[in-house]
Amino acid sequence: MTTEDQTATIDFLASPSAHGGARVERIDTHASVVFLAGDRAYKLKRAVLFDYLDFSTAERRRARIRVSAKAIHEAREAEEVREYGAREDAAPAGGFGSLADKLRGALTPRQK
Repeated sequence: MTTEDQTATIDFLASPSAHGGARVERIDTHASVVFLAGDRAYKLKRAVLFDYLDFSTAERRRARIRVSAKAIHEAREAEEVREYGAREDAAPAGGFGSLADKLRGALTPRQK
């Protein structure tokens, strides 16, 4: 069940003008919307409440993002997370590998 209207935020993040004119690719899941634009990825937690998942408030979504950011930081320090690179040729026949590479990139901070 959706608990909050996020249409304005989704429309903004989906707009190329919000990303300097870059083409935006949108990936929807049950709990998030991921926007890939240029060399950046933006992950919006959906305002949803399920039996197994409660992202019903902004604070609950922020808390989950903090956990993810900490895991990314720790993985980066352990050099377990690679910089995102589009590798369409590495995808298996079903194409899942390509999506997995993109989502891994969505969790990868840019190098300084």
